[in-house]
Amino acid sequence: MTISFSGVLLDLDGLLLDTERLQVEIGPAVLRSLGHEMEPAFFHRLVGIPQAENARLISMELGTAIDAVALDAAWNEAFYARMQEGIPVRPGVGDFLDALDRMHLPRAIATNGVTARAEWKLEQTGLLGRIDAVIGIDQVERGKPAPDVYIEAARRLGLYASQCVALDDSDLGVRAALEAGVKTVIQVPDMVPSRDFLAHHQAESLDSARAILGF
Repeated sequence: MTISFSGVLLDLDGLLLDTERLQVEIGPAVLRSLGHEMEPAFFHRLVGIPQAENARLISMELGTAIDAVALDAAWNEAFYARMQEGIPVRPGVGDFLDALDRMHLPRAIATNGVTARAEWKLEQTGLLGRIDAVIGIDQVERGKPAPDVYIEAARRLGLYASQCVALDDSDLGVRAALEAGVKTVIQVPDMVPSRDFLAHHQAESLDSARAILGF
């Protein structure tokens, strides 16, 4: 069956960039710097969650309130320091974007991250010039799993979400894309396997996703 679409909507962290792994790596040290100890496994639960939610979820796990401002500052400092060593790009990204270029297909980023931070990551990896629009959580009313970022990303391409395909690594992102009305959603899990299996297709890699889309 041929999948028809006019644009491509892409998650960023965990799909194009291997940054979610970095966040899991820095998490224990960040909490330790604030006087708390947490098992490394906990930080897998923060994958795909807006950073603004971290303090609430960590406080629930610790059973005591943690200073959200201090956490955000420590997290950003550690994350950017780690990224200065280089931001790893996920396998298959170049080939996937090359295929979109050959087909003259517009593409937009739909992320739960802040736009400026997403653009910085894309610039550091040489990918910013290959993306037509970047929509972050700060440009919409609600983040994933609400559909807002995907609806806005499609709009910025001059399309409806129903005219696009969406690729995301997380269950939160899949639910957002489906709620936005995307007709073909492909999940490419990164660190956290899907629990919901709501996407139309599951792909092991971007190469597999490209095969599903027929290019």
